[in-house]
Amino acid sequence: MIKRYLKCYGLSLSIIIVLTLVFSAINYFIDIPIDVIKIIIPIISIFIACFILGKNTKEKAYLEGIKFSSGYIILTVILKLIFKTSFNYKVILIYIALVIGGIIGSMMGINIKRG
Repeated sequence: MIKRYLKCYGLSLSIIIVLTLVFSAINYFIDIPIDVIKIIIPIISIFIACFILGKNTKEKAYLEGIKFSSGYIILTVILKLIFKTSFNYKVILIYIALVIGGIIGSMMGINIKRG
């Protein structure tokens, strides 16, 4: 079980790196606000990782999405505390969006597997 989560966290990190490079290239030609990029990239990476996690689960995929995205949020909170960055309402809304993205991704993954 932990092995699946670690694979998905590695996949999520890889997606974040690739999407950062892609959005940097796009941002060279089209001006995209950095706040939008900082929100979209983690949501997409969590969604894809939870989608794959949901494909590999048998039931209650929404719980897998909640657990995975909660673990991601805990890691980012620890990093925020280490680097002493501020918390505000926008950060909380982003965390809620990450959890929702994880839930939707895992639920879609389990349904695609069955379909």
